[in-house]
Amino acid sequence: MKVSKAYFYAVPLAMAVQAATAGNLLTDGGFESGIMPWTSTKSILTLDPVAAYAGQAGMKVDSAYSGCPTGALYALNTANLQNGTLYEFGARVRLSSGVGSSANLSLGLIKNGATPITLDGEQSSYDAGVYPDKWTRVFGVWKASFTPTDTLKVCISGAANKPFHVDEAFVKPLTTEEVGYQPPATLDTSTLIYADGNRLVMGTQKTPFLMKGVNVYLYDLGTDVDPPPPLDDFKYKNVDEASYKEIRDLGFNSVRLMLSYNLFESSTAPGVYKNEGWALVDRHIQWAKQNGLRLILDMHVPPGGYQSNDFTGFGSRADLKKRLEDLWVAIAQRYRNETTIAAYDLINEPHINNWFTYAQTLINKIRAVDSNHLIDVEVSFHPSDIGMYKLADNNILYDVHWYEPWSWAGSHTNNTPYVGTLAQFKQQLREGEGLSEFYDTATDSFTVPFNIGEYGVTFEKYELAGVNGTTWLQHANASFDHFGISRQLFHYNEPNFGIYRSWNSYPNEHTKTTVDLKAALPAINAAEPPPPPAVNITSTALSNGMVGTIYAAQVSVSGGTAPYTWSLAAGSLPTGLLLGSDGKITGTPTTAGTFNFTLSVSDKNATTDTQAISMTVAAQPVVLPPDITTTSLLAATVGTAYNATLKASNGTAPYGWSVSSGSLPTGLLLSAAGVISGTPSASGTASFSVKVTDSKGLNDTQTLSMTIATAPPPATGNADMALTTFNSTATSVNKGSSIGFNFVLKNNGNDLAKNARFVLPMPANTTWVSGAAECVNSSVEVVCSFGDLAKGQSRNRYIYLRPAVAGSLTITGTATSNTGDNNTSNNSKTVTLPVK
Repeated sequence: MKVSKAYFYAVPLAMAVQAATAGNLLTDGGFESGIMPWTSTKSILTLDPVAAYAGQAGMKVDSAYSGCPTGALYALNTANLQNGTLYEFGARVRLSSGVGSSANLSLGLIKNGATPITLDGEQSSYDAGVYPDKWTRVFGVWKASFTPTDTLKVCISGAANKPFHVDEAFVKPLTTEEVGYQPPATLDTSTLIYADGNRLVMGTQKTPFLMKGVNVYLYDLGTDVDPPPPLDDFKYKNVDEASYKEIRDLGFNSVRLMLSYNLFESSTAPGVYKNEGWALVDRHIQWAKQNGLRLILDMHVPPGGYQSNDFTGFGSRADLKKRLEDLWVAIAQRYRNETTIAAYDLINEPHINNWFTYAQTLINKIRAVDSNHLIDVEVSFHPSDIGMYKLADNNILYDVHWYEPWSWAGSHTNNTPYVGTLAQFKQQLREGEGLSEFYDTATDSFTVPFNIGEYGVTFEKYELAGVNGTTWLQHANASFDHFGISRQLFHYNEPNFGIYRSWNSYPNEHTKTTVDLKAALPAINAAEPPPPPAVNITSTALSNGMVGTIYAAQVSVSGGTAPYTWSLAAGSLPTGLLLGSDGKITGTPTTAGTFNFTLSVSDKNATTDTQAISMTVAAQPVVLPPDITTTSLLAATVGTAYNATLKASNGTAPYGWSVSSGSLPTGLLLSAAGVISGTPSASGTASFSVKVTDSKGLNDTQTLSMTIATAPPPATGNADMALTTFNSTATSVNKGSSIGFNFVLKNNGNDLAKNARFVLPMPANTTWVSGAAECVNSSVEVVCSFGDLAKGQSRNRYIYLRPAVAGSLTITGTATSNTGDNNTSNNSKTVTLPVK
């Protein structure tokens, strides 16, 4: 667009926010489980039906403090994140009633307890504002950079003593995989838009197609600095799926999507294209396709910077030209078969001398990979350029912008009434810059197809009584229709010209709407009430079932008009399952296999859709009986406490243990949990059989023997063995992960400590991983033997264990020797830590 230096404004990167659906890294982002997944040290967090944007509940945050760390906190699992991936953070938010007209929120990410990384600010609806009368959104992005041991917490907080509501919270990767769009493998020529003489047509039938569109931002500040600006300098959102529906309902049939080179690449890594850049364009393609809209991909900011602000470097720099050429080739290669894209707009308002000569170079590069798409070429803004002329390619859309006269259309203060006529407006077009070169007086037409990629007036022209901005808009569109000129209104959301007067806005979420403009657009665009989208079964597969296990699934549908009625159109469901008219498939399958069938749905208006479905029913898994894996027991000593845990594999927990024959040594007992414990009172060898029974009644037996040694004579002397250190290398451990323990034993006595040892009974559900060379492990205990230690000598060692179940892990280590010990109070230490 044209800009006056007196009020030139920076242009932001627009990134749409997707609803919190699949891929959400927050458990229960909709707060429907009845369990609060968020915590706080300074705020009161409650699940509250009043706080719900959707569903049965949302989260209410009430605090006497402000600032992100004092609000609601959610701990992210770093195992679910990937370094270098861009993540979107967001939630629906609303201020509680009766606590004020507005407040500011903070959305941040706390890494290892440090100062929060700010995620909101200019990236949020109302610049992070929250209001009592409507739901808005808080939103931000973060390029993942972390180590597996880092702690990451999302934080949302508000103003002190101003409770607010949160719902539909999400953290999602912005990747092409998450968006799920796949470029078509073949070109659908029946929906392709192309130039035919001086008009646009669609398909082989050459159905006339006139684009009546609106501009939408999807780009950043446009700066070309090294290093690139940080992500929190970007305005990373703009429109969503609902915006595209509103654009359709306002009568538009196309969107000029305004891009920047650094959506795809940075100047520090030219030609390395970002996954999130493709993901954003993919998402807009999906939204456009869902609403029957076409897209013009507009390179609003080419490598080097924004052209419209008298930027002169691009035309003389071969490196910048090469980057633009490579980028357009990459875009064309990816989307060459996507007919939702109507055209490629090479550069917005190029400030380049001999522009059409270079434009032909760009066209040739694109045509090498895409011979079908329209290419939009705008008039040059360079004062020395020779102007527009017909290019060699016949599939070109010639483009000018229309803010005429700029001193009135682009001014907030010159609000003299528009008194022009339709005939005068048409004449201005005939004589317009770029247009006049192709005007044919004899036919009162232009000899090439034209697009007016931007047109409009400042919002005051619509809002101030008597200025007649709506009349100007009516004359503009009637004149465009007369000459068959496609066009895109400037702008959907922009502070000066927008339907919504803000960079960041969604339908029904913004207070600054150019009401008269919005009301006039359906009639100006000749929009008819949009028909409901066609009925479409969105379920393409069902979750797998299992023989003998209760099954339930709900098939889904979009479009059409409720209520819907479901039926089986072909094939058969797995035996034991039934399809209800409400689309619920329930029952208990009785036969294993893969089943193919076709479902049909009919809506209120009797429109239908069918969908082929495949479902697999697995056989009941083979249930193995338990298998006792303990085949031997350590020897015991008369008068010394004994403890050993029996082990079993297979089967179905929980297990029950018992003695099936024979007897344990006198003084020892076997618990139902499989622990042999007690203090034997007589020496000898005992043989007995143990039995384990699992929860399904299956069992196994094992014959064992145990030797009971006579107690050694009482130790003499004084070694005073001390366990001076025994601690864990971390404060908690995940089940299935290893954790280290450090111990130091020392002879504090006067005599030689003979056969000095560190002894640690092995806890249940815990296995040995590794440790010092002096250590020998068994299923019962770990013994680390250090020989004889003289007075004052010590040993400092590590061992590593792995807990198998969540809960609490408690272990006790003991320092001992064969020399007497007059001070037993320092022999042992115990460590307890949580297992997650």
